[in-house]
This record gives sequence, C-alpha cells and structure tokens, in this order.
Amino acid sequence: REFRGDEVLSIKGLKKSFGDRTLFSDVNLEVEGGERIALLGDNGTGKSTLLKIIAGLEEPDSGSVVCRRNLDIRYLPQNPRFTAGDTILEAIVRENEGHSHVWDLESQAKTMLTKLGIYDFDAKVETLSGGQRKRVALASVLLSTADLLILDEPTNHLDSQMADWLEGYLKAFKGALLMITHDRYFLDSVTNRIVELDKGKLYSYQG
Repeated sequence: REFRGDEVLSIKGLKKSFGDRTLFSDVNLEVEGGERIALLGDNGTGKSTLLKIIAGLEEPDSGSVVCRRNLDIRYLPQNPRFTAGDTILEAIVRENEGHSHVWDLESQAKTMLTKLGIYDFDAKVETLSGGQRKRVALASVLLSTADLLILDEPTNHLDSQMADWLEGYLKAFKGALLMITHDRYFLDSVTNRIVELDKGKLYSYQG
C-alpha cells in the first residue's frame, strides 16, 4: 500500500486469541515518524502480545501490520534472552550485526552501559540478574539506528538517575517510539500520544 505523509507503520484489523479467550480484535493503529506513543492497559489485556506482533515476532490470527519500505524496527522485550557464553559486549555486537554503526559500537556501548549501571563489560550474560539483562538489552536496542523503537517497560529495573538519563535520550531520539510503561512521570515527559487497550479494543488519545 502507499503510505501517506510521515506514516511509517499501519495496523489494520488485528485479532489475537489464546484458546477460547480473545485478547483483542479489530485493532487499528497508524504510527507516524517521530511520534511518541505510550500503550496502556490493565495487566493481561495483551499489550506485550500486541508489541510482539507489531515487531514481527508473533503472528496475529487475522489483520495486517504493514511497514514503510526499509523501516528499521528494534524491539525491547520484557524478558530479554541472550546467547549463552557471550560476554555483555559480545551480546550487544551480535544484536547489532549488519548495521552500519558497528565500527564504533563497542566504545558507544561501554558509555551507555555505564549510564545504566553496568560496569563489567566482560561478564558472561548467563551470570546476570534479570534486571541487569534488561538493562543490557535496553543499551543494545538504543545503540541501534532504528526508525521505530518498540519498548516493553523500559524503565523497569532502572533507578531514578538511570530513568532520567533514558528520558533525555528518548526525547532526543529522532525516530518513532511505541512503548509500554507504568511510570506516569516518564509517560508524561516522553510521549505525545496514548493508546489504551481495553476489553479487546484499542482507543487513541492525543497528548
């Protein structure tokens, strides 16, 4: 399909069920370049599943997700997984392979990991706590040159100083942003649009 104006992603008629239970149906969403969208909803409404479908990691039962050509999407899951045996730096390089910025990646990664409270860059990924894994995955995603960042609870496992740094980083980010967050201050500061998943339907609010 032809994309109009700044539109980078178009979602039409998405439906997803698990067994007898319909998580959501007839979900429609247009995302424009540079837009900052927060996805809200009660636990269990299917927010994380919707993000995985948009990121291309899960199939909907029906409906479509259409991206602008050559759109670079990066996704931060709630519970990241890495290749066992990799060090933190190796894991980040692996996740960013094939991207043009890899030549400078290690020095950038060290700077960003330090901001996120990770100092032992040679630690093996399997020795990390859940919170450390999430922060390493966050650094890896932020280091990419993505057009669209899809972030599932990026402020989880961050202290206030780290959250402040992330807020500043995302405000300066040029691409589009779609994220789940339960941090109201962070949401108010970073996003300019709210979409809410409620009883299987998606509602959109500006501001």
